[in-house]
Amino acid sequence: MATIPFTYIDTSDALEAAARAWNKVKHLAVDIECENNLHHYGAYISLIQISDGKHNWLIDVLTLRDIKPLIDVFHNPDVEKIFHDIGFDFRILYDMFKCHPKPVFDTQIAALLLGKENIGLGSLLEKYLGIKKESKFQMADWTKRPLSEKMLSYAAQDTFYLIQLRSILQKELKEKGRWKWAEEEFKDLEAQTFTYKEQGYLDLKGIRELSEKQLGIAKQLFQLRKEIAKMVDRPVHFIFNNSRLLEFAVQPPQWEHLRGVHPIVRESGQLFRNAIEEGKKSPLSLPKKEKRQYSQKQKELMETLHLIQKKIAEKTGIKGHLVMDKEQIGKIASGDFTCLRNWQRELLEKEGMKFQD
Repeated sequence: MATIPFTYIDTSDALEAAARAWNKVKHLAVDIECENNLHHYGAYISLIQISDGKHNWLIDVLTLRDIKPLIDVFHNPDVEKIFHDIGFDFRILYDMFKCHPKPVFDTQIAALLLGKENIGLGSLLEKYLGIKKESKFQMADWTKRPLSEKMLSYAAQDTFYLIQLRSILQKELKEKGRWKWAEEEFKDLEAQTFTYKEQGYLDLKGIRELSEKQLGIAKQLFQLRKEIAKMVDRPVHFIFNNSRLLEFAVQPPQWEHLRGVHPIVRESGQLFRNAIEEGKKSPLSLPKKEKRQYSQKQKELMETLHLIQKKIAEKTGIKGHLVMDKEQIGKIASGDFTCLRNWQRELLEKEGMKFQD
């Protein structure tokens, strides 16, 4: 892949000047490099890449901290923001800056609606543009400063080709009569609420196998591990992983002689013993999972919907969950048809589904 020229932005004046240019274009490609509990504690944005298809910018979020001019561009209704797989990007943008970009074009969703099997950005760039995307910096530590020229060039590559890819995918969607499908999906993205949620102790795999006393201990160990990880600026799994946390809740170890953990654990034995004692005093019971109950008639309708879903998926070549997902099937069986987008409804009606408005 060729070296991509870029402008590095790490001052407020440079950001404001660039934002004036961004507000004048129709499309901006966006990508984000984050720290996501890989090298350090927490999840936060380190770098944001922007391209208008001709020029490329790298915004040093860690240095700037305040990126309001860029956030205003993300909220500009006249500038479409192009992402590939908005899920995590939107969650972290909202968590840090209360930012929800709109309007948007998600190249991953476009590829899904075209029935593509390989929907990663690298696969799409290779298929449509013959460009082999590098991946050697995928797991890099983007909090380091200064970033190397090779890392910066790598970061610029993801957005440089995104506008071109968008045009190709839009053309194919229109040729297949699916552009309105994509428009509806993008509108739905704009209406959704994206929130970043840290893992809690109840999210741990195997947590439901613990007794009430062990659960109380696990909660205390989980909280203490988090506090220590924050103090040493390391991901929580660097302190000790989730499997070992559950082991310690069942059978507390000799902390000072423990192996395979961060050294600070051995140095903090008394803190961990205190946490275990506190947990024993505060046993917990897990909240019961609510399970929706369906009548026999509703169950039969759901079976019919699954068959229709499969039939449409085979005809269109798209994944069944795009035709209608599990939650939508449950809602339809309960008489709620508002969960369907127009394009989904039209496909179902073609297969003989009748809706009562």
